[in-house]
Amino acid sequence: MMLRFDFPRTFNDLLEDTITTDFVSTAKSFPTMDIAEYQSEYVVIAEMPGVKKEDVKITFEKSLLTVQGQRKSFEIPQDARVLLNEMRVRDFSRSIRIPVEVDVNDLSAELENGMLRIVLPKAEEAKPKQIEVKVK
Repeated sequence: MMLRFDFPRTFNDLLEDTITTDFVSTAKSFPTMDIAEYQSEYVVIAEMPGVKKEDVKITFEKSLLTVQGQRKSFEIPQDARVLLNEMRVRDFSRSIRIPVEVDVNDLSAELENGMLRIVLPKAEEAKPKQIEVKVK
């Protein structure tokens, strides 16, 4: 009886599961985000490839915007031979502090083509005010 041990693949799986996965998850925050400030609002854009709307939860509390959820892996058919499997189920949570008061009654979010767009309107007291200069 001959026992076949696929050393390179087994070693790679072991290495990936014990070292690489933990290192990668701490090395890069997911989801990656861009934040833009406009006169009346903040707009947060987050990359969410492969994430469904129902797998995302967004909360805003005490100036802290939190985006959390789960990216699920692609379902591989039973009759397929896996040659490379890098896409994993991934729980994520990312929080950012917004430095001004936000109108929490008018927050909005939409997910389209793997991009999440969150609009955080500034509260009236946080919007810039124009001060008229008077001549004496």
